[in-house]
Amino acid sequence: HTTVSFRETWQESFQLLKELDPDVALTHQQQPLLYKRQQVLAASQSLETDMKQLDVLLKLLLLGTTDSSSSSSSLRLDQVTQAPVLTSGSYKISPRDQERLDALRSQYQTLARRIQSLQTHFQTLLESYHTIMTAASEKCILAQERAN
Repeated sequence: HTTVSFRETWQESFQLLKELDPDVALTHQQQPLLYKRQQVLAASQSLETDMKQLDVLLKLLLLGTTDSSSSSSSLRLDQVTQAPVLTSGSYKISPRDQERLDALRSQYQTLARRIQSLQTHFQTLLESYHTIMTAASEKCILAQERAN
């Protein structure tokens, strides 16, 4: 007998397997597209969280606005730059806090540069891996054809 959570996990795993399966018709040209699809599917929970955070930011930017067009789905540049949360005097911070924010921004920028460097390096490694696996696959197919 299986539990409900096990069955749900099994069904979700099976669904993901179907979505990620490249099928036998996958050609060499389609492989990068497959990897992108797998990458997007793998990041779906993160994307959902990011979209929720963007929605919170949007609501904060529109907080205190009386413009009737602010209820539309698109956000104008002036709504962002002139948002009350950014321009109101009641949101001013102390010089000490400003220094802390500047130090944090500097650390964040350093971290962002390091992350970009790591992403570039990882992408290079991934492309090398793909090239090696493609070549190995072709060699295996050739060896199998010779054996037959």
